[in-house]
Amino acid sequence: MLSFAPTTAAARRAPLSAAPAPRRAPGGLAALQRSFGNQAVQRALRDNESPEGVDPTMLSDQDAGTDGGAQPAPPSAPPPAPAVTVTLPAHIQAASSPAGMPDRIPPRVDTPASITISGLAASAPPVTLSIAGGSANNGTATINGAATAALRASATVQLRGTAQTRPGNAGNLMLVADQGATRLAATPGFSVSAIPQNWSITGAGLVTGTERGIDVNNNWQSDSGVVADLDEASRSEQVQYGVGTGCFAGVTGSNSGYRPANSPPLVDHHAAPLSLLTGPGRILAEQTFIFIDNRTGATDIPARNSGFRLTREVAAPSPGTLTITTTKAGTATSANGFASAAGSGTVTSGAQAV
Repeated sequence: MLSFAPTTAAARRAPLSAAPAPRRAPGGLAALQRSFGNQAVQRALRDNESPEGVDPTMLSDQDAGTDGGAQPAPPSAPPPAPAVTVTLPAHIQAASSPAGMPDRIPPRVDTPASITISGLAASAPPVTLSIAGGSANNGTATINGAATAALRASATVQLRGTAQTRPGNAGNLMLVADQGATRLAATPGFSVSAIPQNWSITGAGLVTGTERGIDVNNNWQSDSGVVADLDEASRSEQVQYGVGTGCFAGVTGSNSGYRPANSPPLVDHHAAPLSLLTGPGRILAEQTFIFIDNRTGATDIPARNSGFRLTREVAAPSPGTLTITTTKAGTATSANGFASAAGSGTVTSGAQAV
């Protein structure tokens, strides 16, 4: 027999205990779970975070590269082209310029200038040489016979004066090196001027009457090759007497000053008065030449190859008879502090009766 416990009113009113509600997946995750199931969603998330393979059922729209990692370095820039270096002569000075001469070149003849170039790339523009400052007053010059010279390597170029510098405008020319609009180098200023050099002598006759000695044609050259270019130059002799003996003891002489250099020859008069020639004796005199150049402003410059020695010697070949021999010869020497290499030529009087 079955028995049933009576149901009370309270029991009838007690609600059934509800089962706990399932936890909802956050946001769109629930939708994924409903569509694909939990395992597919977990796999999709796992593949997104740390791929272990490619799921053919999933799309991938990730950025390329590794999230949060270092990006590839950009390609390195090519090294810069080396800087072009140009070395010009420290001075534009002709080899014919004596010591103490301001920088200058002569007209009409070439003066070499050594140019050194380094670092010029094959694709770069050439280095262009020119003469800056050229004008009627400053003078003009060419480079290898032209106004400019384009160089891609070291070379020796030839500078030639084409118009001389006018007095008062010295040192306004420069040899310059440019690459395009960039100036790479420039020399100190220089001028164009011709100067006298290379003295020579020839005989012009014996001195007789109340004197004994020789007249000598004194000639010289211009370093331009044309003496007329010396129209702004003057020259002067320098004579230094040695210690005389006999009739020449204590004797000195008189000498000339500056004279125009563009009209050689001039005659040197080398004579001794008969009144001085009273017995045997000997004396030497050293002679050099100096010049002034108005174009460069140079003064008292020793001329190249202008040295001479003058010898006077009185002898008594027999009792009561005197003769004098006067000789001038090119000699490297110095006179009054102005030294020069030897001029050319020898002139002698032979034994002249006194």
